[in-house]
Amino acid sequence: MGQLQLEEVLTVTVAKDKMLAQIDVKEGQDLSNVELTDESLRQLLTQYHIKYGIIDEAITHFIQRPTMNLFPLTIAKGKQPEHGEDGKVEYVSDFSTEINRDQQWNFRDVMRIPSVKKGEKIATLKPPTKGTPGYMVNGKMIAARPGRPALIKAGKNVVFKEENQTFYAVSEGQLSIRGKLIQIQPVIEIHETLSMKKGNLDFVGTIIIRGDVPAGYSVKAGGDIKIFGMVEAATISAGGSVHVSEGLAGQGKGTIEAGESIQIGYINQGNVIAEKDLYVENSIIHSICTIKGHVFCQKGSIIGGTLSVGKMAEAKDVGNRLSTKTEIIFGLNQLVEQQKNKLLTKKQDLEAMLAKLTLLGEKLKANKKTDDPKLRITALRQKHSWSKTKAELDEVEQAVNELNSYLGSEQEAELIVRNYLYSNVTVAFGKYRRVIKADHHYVKMNLVDNEIVIHPLSRM
Repeated sequence: MGQLQLEEVLTVTVAKDKMLAQIDVKEGQDLSNVELTDESLRQLLTQYHIKYGIIDEAITHFIQRPTMNLFPLTIAKGKQPEHGEDGKVEYVSDFSTEINRDQQWNFRDVMRIPSVKKGEKIATLKPPTKGTPGYMVNGKMIAARPGRPALIKAGKNVVFKEENQTFYAVSEGQLSIRGKLIQIQPVIEIHETLSMKKGNLDFVGTIIIRGDVPAGYSVKAGGDIKIFGMVEAATISAGGSVHVSEGLAGQGKGTIEAGESIQIGYINQGNVIAEKDLYVENSIIHSICTIKGHVFCQKGSIIGGTLSVGKMAEAKDVGNRLSTKTEIIFGLNQLVEQQKNKLLTKKQDLEAMLAKLTLLGEKLKANKKTDDPKLRITALRQKHSWSKTKAELDEVEQAVNELNSYLGSEQEAELIVRNYLYSNVTVAFGKYRRVIKADHHYVKMNLVDNEIVIHPLSRM
């Protein structure tokens, strides 16, 4: 009996995604009556259009008359594409507002305000890469997805130079990033307690008040707010951080809201909201606080009211000996869902507006009266409105994605109590709640396997 051809004995199988090819011995056949050579196997692979990723080591095993248990034998592998890297922003200037909070940190050391001088280099754009294509075993190329450019632009008092892809400061001032803009904010400073002489303040930059903010006043800033006195039943709102040297005596009406962090001496009957962290030198008493990051109250107590925290809360005491009802909620699910629903409603409105503007644009293009000046003005307005609406829609979609990252954060949250956790304190992690029935000393609470657990706190 003559020798069989290789294709009479072997089968070649190619995966559906064309990224893997294997050879196997047909049922009822063996390799004893086949001439095994490098050339014959490669010819067989050519018949099946296998051109890329052929494994030379596998061919060597094959022609050395392998045992049957080696099959099926992977003979070729494709290569996945390496997608391009997104563009990056390499910052030269220090944007950080954080200060060194080691063991020697004095709570009265205020936040660092990043600043630049005129002409100073701020940041450089690193362009995206194209990526490297992949290949299927049949030699067909798989295109790589190119990286996206960094979405950052020059804002107020900042200029971008195309020749070296670098941002520069046009004036002196506070350096900040707001959304997709690098900007330099000026500062307004009040050298006394706020009064009718100045009235309410609403400023795009940073506000410094070297006195108190009495009840009834409103202070709003696009940048930071720094108050060297106390805040009564007033409204403080900052796009950046807020620092209050003394504290908030809110009388149930005083509100402090910050797009970044808040540092304050104490909070008494106040309403506090921070997108990042809250640092309190003394105590939080009968207040409502909503903090998306961390709460640090190491030297004081949290007594009464409700504290909603995204990540971690640390205090000397929580509750008091009188068993005052105190509530601490981790996860912020309800707050985030409310904000998300508002954004989704706004998104729907913007999408509807964009559809109307797109339809209007198509009608204007179809109009043959190109020399009509009224139509040209209408077309220009349509383009401007479309671009503005599209940009606003992109910002809303980005905000929704950012809010999604907060959901489920209670799984990583924890409460640290450095002295006493008193009875009648309710601690909630998302939908799980626990009411403290007895006093505990030096403990940590977190969520373990959907159960709120109290651990002894290590004293190291």
